[in-house]
Amino acid sequence: MPIMETPPQDLVSFGSSFELQPPSGAAGQKVTLNARPGPSIQLQWGALVVADPWYLEALPAQQIIFLGKGEKATLLSTIDVSREGEAEPVTIACAAAIGPVDQVADWRPLVDDEAHFHLYPDSGLGAFFDITDVSTLRPYFADDQHMFGVYKRALGEQVVTMDKDGRVAAVVFSVPDGPAEYPVYAGFDPDGLAIAALVDLKILNPIRPWHAENWPE
Repeated sequence: MPIMETPPQDLVSFGSSFELQPPSGAAGQKVTLNARPGPSIQLQWGALVVADPWYLEALPAQQIIFLGKGEKATLLSTIDVSREGEAEPVTIACAAAIGPVDQVADWRPLVDDEAHFHLYPDSGLGAFFDITDVSTLRPYFADDQHMFGVYKRALGEQVVTMDKDGRVAAVVFSVPDGPAEYPVYAGFDPDGLAIAALVDLKILNPIRPWHAENWPE
């Protein structure tokens, strides 16, 4: 029986409650979905790439979706999970999104080469950036020492920026369950125009790629 993915509209239904499912160590716990605003990014051309920034071999050669140029807001969809023996709950990202998700009328699987596009975060990182910035960012992506610093910051802060010439060139987010495949969705306004993209990090899926003990401390 195929694994059912969480409907993307549910991942931006902030204030809604969910019950965590096995194999999560917090199975049965009820959690509330929250919106955590992230940094904005200026898309120079509007041709969005969703990729692992520390995995050069997998960098796309073309845009994944065209959102139009200009400043785009990002956000994380999060839940707070209680852990035995800890006084404060742990905040876990369930999805990463770019664009005005509150204006989306219809979410659809993002299609690339006639298949549902998935993010493969081999390094445990995902990123949003413009295809026209790939050549500018590539030297940073290829610098392991620099990227390890980005990774450590993202692990602690969940979402960080990579800047170039005083502007945000990429928004990088940590993927809680690490390397796996994560479905990406496109969001359309009532006129059928693509305005947003969302990565389902599978935390709310019935079967997740890793067990809860792999969640970051």
